[in-house]
Amino acid sequence: MDAEGRGIDPHGSQSKSPAAPDKVRTSRPRLAWLVSILASILLIVTLAGIKAAQVMAAIAYGKSFPEPAEAVIEGVSEVRAIAPTVTAIGTLQAKNVVELRIERSGVVRAVRFASGDEVQAGAVLLELDVAEERADLEAARIDARRTEREARRRATLETEGVGTEARLEEAEAEAAEARARVAALEAAIRRKTVRAPFAGRVGITDLKPGEYVSERDLVTRVVGFDDEVWVDFALPQAAALDFDEASPVEVAIGDETIQARVVAREPAIDPGSRSLSFRAVMPRSGRDLPAGSLVTVTVPIGEAREQVVIPRTALMRSPYGDTVYVLEEKDGETRARSVLVDSGAVVGADAIVIRSGLEPGLRLAADGVFKLRDGALVAPGKRDSNGATEASESGVGESS
Repeated sequence: MDAEGRGIDPHGSQSKSPAAPDKVRTSRPRLAWLVSILASILLIVTLAGIKAAQVMAAIAYGKSFPEPAEAVIEGVSEVRAIAPTVTAIGTLQAKNVVELRIERSGVVRAVRFASGDEVQAGAVLLELDVAEERADLEAARIDARRTEREARRRATLETEGVGTEARLEEAEAEAAEARARVAALEAAIRRKTVRAPFAGRVGITDLKPGEYVSERDLVTRVVGFDDEVWVDFALPQAAALDFDEASPVEVAIGDETIQARVVAREPAIDPGSRSLSFRAVMPRSGRDLPAGSLVTVTVPIGEAREQVVIPRTALMRSPYGDTVYVLEEKDGETRARSVLVDSGAVVGADAIVIRSGLEPGLRLAADGVFKLRDGALVAPGKRDSNGATEASESGVGESS
């Protein structure tokens, strides 16, 4: 029986037989990709597990050490009676300062000082040529001696009755005139020698021997050695009326604050600035600032009232506000808590007013605040009267 008789398509088996090998070939690459992806995922999970184990081990190792404590100096907020204040810009003035200038024109013969020298009172600083004046002085002295002799001779003649009183008076007048010429020339010579009027330090000069100088030309400036200096400052009219001149003022020179007392004031308010000028005297600063330096003067006005103050070093300023770190005991440890405050005026050399945000009697980090953060563990210490630091028993650990 042929194929058609059995109902078999002679072309059917030939058309379907190539499909099976194609499916096998297509499934093999997919299986390979699937195996690769699964292997990659397994590798990533394994590596992640290993890394997580390492991180956990590092964390556990870190927790095995005690938390480091930051070393700080402890302070306290306290209440003081403080008067309201205003600040003014003051100018330092030497009590003895003078500009030496040429009184008589002439040629410089000798310069007896160098710029910046310390000189004693009466020391010769500059000499001008006086050859012509000395010649005139010698001639004047000769004439003075001649007129003196003539006056004595006329007096003798008048006593003997030979001379007349008029001639005697004329001779005496000529003698007096000659003496005056001598005195004038001696004074002119003295004015050509410049001396230091008091002990002090001279300024800078460029004068040289042989140089011609005119009247009013500057020789140098002399600033005296004084234990005290003046501070000139001005207050607005309203503040000046509330200021008690018997109260001391505080002068800030850098980090140094010195008390000064008012010794004088102008009798009238300046109509241009509507301010009243004062002069105070204070001990010379250790920084020895030159005359004319600007300083900050803090002037009390009104009655004193109680205000909270803290050490200046306890306040940390930032663009977000002023911060103070309060020290608190928790579970036997001392930790820092940041508090935002509103700060006011500086009081003395080491304190500052806190207008709001802080109560009196609180323990503070007074030094070392730059190392702190909110909740930081601290090891507080206290500074004794000699400035040495004493560690507190409540501190834990050491600063890293």
